[in-house]
Amino acid sequence: MSLATLYSTDFVVLKDTDTVEDAAARMLTHRVTDLPIVDASGRLTGMFKLDRVFASLLPKAALIGYGMSDLSFVGETLDTLREHMRAIAHEPVLTFASTPHAVSPEGSPLEVVLLLYRGAGSVPVVARDGKLVGMVSAREILTALHQG
Repeated sequence: MSLATLYSTDFVVLKDTDTVEDAAARMLTHRVTDLPIVDASGRLTGMFKLDRVFASLLPKAALIGYGMSDLSFVGETLDTLREHMRAIAHEPVLTFASTPHAVSPEGSPLEVVLLLYRGAGSVPVVARDGKLVGMVSAREILTALHQG
């Protein structure tokens, strides 16, 4: 099976000039937890991941090593977390970007499965010129496996 039959060419992107607020709105609208970030020429510059935003809301002690599993003593409320979220709302998405692990359009489905196994929510498909041409989600892989 070719990778070309698996990836979607109709996907949501963030511009490298977008803010966290822009990203959150698109994530809620499209029900995704990570989005590719592209520059003005359509080249992939990073992945905006919700887990990076969540990490910024946590106390540093929760992020070191294995972290603290019980944070009930901190006393953070949903209102406090909302305040933290509002404080970062106008930061650029690149502040929370991770370096994406991408595949080429000629790549194999097995490459995608490996990246999904390693924790990617979706995998960018990038042409040789660096332009983002598609995205492959775990759902698309599962659908292809189930149809066979």
